[in-house]
Amino acid sequence: MRKFLALVLGVLFIFSLTAIAFAEDKTEVTLGGKIFARGWYLSNIVQTADSGKAYLPTKADAQTFYSTNVNLMVDAKVTDNVRGFLEIETATDGSHNSGLFYWGNYDTKPDAQLLYRQAWIQYTGAGLGVPAGIKVGHMLYSLGQEKFLNFTRFGSDGILVWIDPTKEAHIALSTWKLREGTTTFTDKDAYIADLGYMWDKDNTVGANYTYVRDQREDMDFHNVGVNAGGKISAVSYGAEVDFQFGNTKETGTKTDYRGYGIFAKLGYMIDPVNVRASFALGSGDTDNKDNKDKEFVTLEGPDYGYTARLIHYTQIYERVLKTASTRTDVMANTGIANTTYYNLGMDVNPMKDLSLALDGFYLQATKTKSGVGDYIGTELDFQGTYKLAKNLNYIVQAGYFWQGDFYKDSKFVTSKDKDVLMAVHGLQLTF
Repeated sequence: MRKFLALVLGVLFIFSLTAIAFAEDKTEVTLGGKIFARGWYLSNIVQTADSGKAYLPTKADAQTFYSTNVNLMVDAKVTDNVRGFLEIETATDGSHNSGLFYWGNYDTKPDAQLLYRQAWIQYTGAGLGVPAGIKVGHMLYSLGQEKFLNFTRFGSDGILVWIDPTKEAHIALSTWKLREGTTTFTDKDAYIADLGYMWDKDNTVGANYTYVRDQREDMDFHNVGVNAGGKISAVSYGAEVDFQFGNTKETGTKTDYRGYGIFAKLGYMIDPVNVRASFALGSGDTDNKDNKDKEFVTLEGPDYGYTARLIHYTQIYERVLKTASTRTDVMANTGIANTTYYNLGMDVNPMKDLSLALDGFYLQATKTKSGVGDYIGTELDFQGTYKLAKNLNYIVQAGYFWQGDFYKDSKFVTSKDKDVLMAVHGLQLTF
């Protein structure tokens, strides 16, 4: 019924956009792309499941390798109101969650395929008397400060409609096919309402509601979020709060969702230095017997390799290591689930073509079992970007992670004296 209703509403919305003045110009087609070649170095990270030590900060030989990301884009503006967009990206062995190919192809083509990262159609108009639009296909999407929902790495399949009743207000409704299958396999859908209000040109507030239905797991999950962001004079800020409820009956026993997430950040520009601070808390749960799942649920993509991931906050902990989330035996793209962090950072542009950033993180598990310390570790991250020529940048990323008692007390590792070093450098060309 929900799928039929979404289809009907989509058709009616299209007809409501018919009062359009079509442009007489020919279709404008823009071609673009990106080539990103990187070298990687990792020390004291186990990358296999041998002895149950996958993705843990423990003694391991250093690893070095090179990779290349390739993206090709076609942006077709048919009229002022009709647009189509295609983006294809490399994928190792045809993986749906890979964005690169690895070097080591002697006199052969790289072991990679090109898969669609984006493929969507957009139609805008004023048939309702105000600006409105519909976007259909595989697209990138996120909510608020991106602590709960973030589809911006590989995109998701959906239908998005929106209306701007005033110049300041924005209302968007969307439906997303997260998983498709029969009664034997999972069939998961998401429905989202997102409201935003720009109270001046630099500041916005918003609220959103997400409902996820999984037929196989008999799951009804809800997330309500509020957020704000912008800039006042030399101070920049952002904030998000999410509350979760609903239940699942997958195991035959009803389990209620009761997670929450909190995020806040501040920045202050002391020219030429921007000083930043942020805090995030994702709830956790160590009691498996109370029929309540209190760990913060995140929708930031499935569990896929670290070389394909975007950096959400840390370069090492949430990108490479097993996190404090209790929802997986190895690692996952878990965001701030069962994680609390405190961050201080700074950005500086010492010269026109050079930008530098330095960040420190203090990481804790929000909830732990008795006898397990909550100190995950401390991380120091650096990033530098130097513009060599037009659209050509040399990029360096480096991080060092000092592990805490959490990994040892959880019996993930036998000692805590092996810290993690990760360094990445590369050339990125955009065109």
